[in-house]
Amino acid sequence: MYYFSGSADRPPGQGAHEHVADAAHYTELAGVRHWRRMLSNFWSAQFVLGGRTYRTVEHAFQAAKIALVAPEPAERFALESGSELAHGDGATARRHRKLALLDDEQLRRWDQLKNAVMRDAMRAKFSQHEPLRTVLLATRAAQLWHGTGRGQPPARIHDLETIRNALRR
Repeated sequence: MYYFSGSADRPPGQGAHEHVADAAHYTELAGVRHWRRMLSNFWSAQFVLGGRTYRTVEHAFQAAKIALVAPEPAERFALESGSELAHGDGATARRHRKLALLDDEQLRRWDQLKNAVMRDAMRAKFSQHEPLRTVLLATRAAQLWHGTGRGQPPARIHDLETIRNALRR
């Protein structure tokens, strides 16, 4: 399955760069409007992580990165701040990723942390929202590929597949 924040609303197996062996295995997904977009880090679905409430996975991700340098500006990504940024969409959060710049040492630290931060935010999103959990589980055993942008190869999101498997238990 191939997805990104602006994915077309098409049946499983008919999306861009996508194929499935048997579309009948994904009839539950076919009935959910914009199911691909729901898998995206930009999909709005409030969740709590680390005692803060975030509107998107992207908000939580950027907040964690900026908190390495400047905890106060990082708070602006959390809904508790009441900020316009916190209430914006995932693209807004991404645009504010340079609210504070990391030096070389902080970048090395972030590189060590970022995968765990992303995994924790995705786990919180899908475990705290039944409709999103249902969509993720309905992808069954499909590989999940995220479109990363024009001219860039898609990235397989193993962590999301792992979260899906854990939610099955």
